[in-house]
Amino acid sequence: MFLVKRVVACVLCVALLAAARAEDTPQIVTPAEAQPALEVMPGRLGYATDQPEVLIRQRLFGLAHGLSLLAAACLDLPAYSQPIQDAYAAWHVKQRATIETIVRDLSRYYFGLRADEAQWPDLSRALNLKDSIEPALGEVTLHAACASLPAAIVRPRYELDRMLTEGLDPVAEETIQPGAVSPAPTPGLPRE
Repeated sequence: MFLVKRVVACVLCVALLAAARAEDTPQIVTPAEAQPALEVMPGRLGYATDQPEVLIRQRLFGLAHGLSLLAAACLDLPAYSQPIQDAYAAWHVKQRATIETIVRDLSRYYFGLRADEAQWPDLSRALNLKDSIEPALGEVTLHAACASLPAAIVRPRYELDRMLTEGLDPVAEETIQPGAVSPAPTPGLPRE
């Protein structure tokens, strides 16, 4: 079980870090502290509230980031590990091309000529997103968030592909039925 959990965690990380890269290109990922941080282009740190096309990509990246943090945290809870692995893998297969587009576009926006060097943590840092889901959970326990994730991940709120083409709307920010627990809000993004 430990080996399966470790393999899935590695697959999640590699899938996110390798976004916007050719599938046949070998990736060597070194610890973040060993890689020099990319410099964000002047005036581009944080959210581009005056550029709607960039802002939607930033918000969708934040949503994907929060979802990946929650899924990774849930892998440590045996009762939720397998359902989370299955739900996240199915979601990621559907959203992979959109995630790659978002990562590529934001890499260009934040890092210009060095966009090809950008990794997921560089974008997360440029958006000032957290590295842990725990602070974003608030009063919701990790167990409750993990229990609700497989059902929540199939809702319109997580259809990144649709939201990228149609934009964010009230349907995407659906309300949760009484008694249901919403997965934690995305770190760094306000809930509407």
